[in-house]
Order: sequence, then structure tokens, then C-alpha cells
Amino acid sequence: MLFILIDQFSNYGGEVYRVELNGKLIGLGSSFYNFKDASGVFYNPSNLNYSNESIFFGFGLLYEGINAVSLSYKFKNKPYGIGLYLVLTDNIEFTSLPDTTKPPSEDNKPYITSIENYLASAIYLSIGYKNFGISAKILYQGISDYKAFGFGFDLSTNLKNFSIILKDFLPSLLYWNSKTTEFIPPMIIISTYSQYKNFLLSTSLDFSTIENRNFDRLISFNNFSMGFRFGIEYNLNVVSLRGGFRNSKPSFGFGINYKNYSIDYGSFYHSDLGLTHRTSLTIKF
Repeated sequence: MLFILIDQFSNYGGEVYRVELNGKLIGLGSSFYNFKDASGVFYNPSNLNYSNESIFFGFGLLYEGINAVSLSYKFKNKPYGIGLYLVLTDNIEFTSLPDTTKPPSEDNKPYITSIENYLASAIYLSIGYKNFGISAKILYQGISDYKAFGFGFDLSTNLKNFSIILKDFLPSLLYWNSKTTEFIPPMIIISTYSQYKNFLLSTSLDFSTIENRNFDRLISFNNFSMGFRFGIEYNLNVVSLRGGFRNSKPSFGFGINYKNYSIDYGSFYHSDLGLTHRTSLTIKF
């Protein structure tokens, strides 16, 4: 299942680090990035300079047996925060053939050689200064004897209701113990939103240069693609209702806000993985 995720959910292993785990973000079609809490460590560090002390926890069920979690903390009276991001699954069966020189058949059936666990992780160190922010990331991936370490940086800027996020702007690197190097190409997200009474409207465009990434994209040409995202929220004080579109696929969700606690749920339909779910909790102090 893991290799289906990496092969179909993305076209390179670095996409595993871009799974969004904020329920509000997903419910709004992945179009809203103006978070002023600890989730800014992952999504928009330029807002950390204006955020309260808070804790963010996000969880996502990506596919059967494949889970993603994130945890971040924004320090009190400081413009920085830290975060931990994990994608993990277990019970991955490695198989082989009795005769590796022949194709599988009734007389040459695959057998299990080992059962392994997969882990992808990232440690975030993020800081905001005025309307700018940067996140430094320490990356790791591993399954069986195959392991990779790497690093990367995200940049962002925020002007009122307008945000620009540049992910993996160098680009980021993964060094595998098989003596190969993997590059994670940059991705630019331009996001804006407006509020009118109890309504919030948000839109965003994302630009990337990812080989063969043409599923559900607004524009795709050679290695370049652009996506469009849209979301709307209706706030009923304690409860918020959300919906939107992530490129051509719909999303929906809701939020419950009580005092300093916020619980958010979001879901969208992925072309290959079907209906996926995200749930997050934010606590402000």
C-alpha cells in the first residue's frame, strides 16, 4: 500500500512531506493559509510574529493503514515555533520469488521474506520576522535497510489578507544510503481571503514543476502545472460550516470553537485514494 501511495498520490517521494493535516485548511479546499496559531509552523511561518502561544495537533488517514500526524508549539511572546511531522505505516510485506530469473507462476509463487515498517518524518524550526517567515526542516525516510536523511527550507510572506508561501525553495534534498540523491522541487502557493459578516471566502493558486503531475490540475504543460483552490465558510459562532474545491474535486468540513479550543474536520476526494480525512485540534493559551 505504501508504494501505491507514493506512486499515485505523488510522482516523487518528497510529496509525502506535503500532506496537509489542518482540518480547516482541508475543509476550505486547501485555499486558506492565514493561520495565527501553532499550525503556522507548517503552513505559514510569516504569521508566527502575530500568533498567540498555542499547540496544534493534526491527524490524517491517507489510505488504509497509512497515517499522518503533526504536532507543533508556538512559544509564548516569541516569534518562533517547533513542529514534528510523521507519516507511518506498518506490516509492509517484502516478497521474493523462489527463482528470480523467471516470472511469477503457479510453480514460482512469491513468498514473504520480511514484514517491515515505513516512516517519513520532518522536524520543523520556524521563525517569523515582521511580515516574513522561514521554516528549516530536517527530513528522514526509512523502510527496511533503505534510509534517507535531508534538509529543506520554506519561506512565506503575509500582507493583511494576502499570503505567498514558497515550499522547498532551494530545492530540498534527501540523501539515500544507496548513494542516490533526491531533489524535492519548489512549490509556490498564492493565497488570499475576504470576510463579510459571517462568511469567509478564500482562494489560492499553486505552481509546481513536478514531472508528470497532471491529475486534477487547472493547467499542466510538460513539467509545469498550476492548481486552483477555493473555499467558503459560514460561521455560526461555536460551529463553522465549510466547503470548497481543490482543483476539480470537492471538499467539505466543519469546525467547533469553544473558548481557547478549536476542533476542525475536513475531507476531500482524491482521484486515486478516494475520500481522505483530516482532523486537527488547536489550543490557545
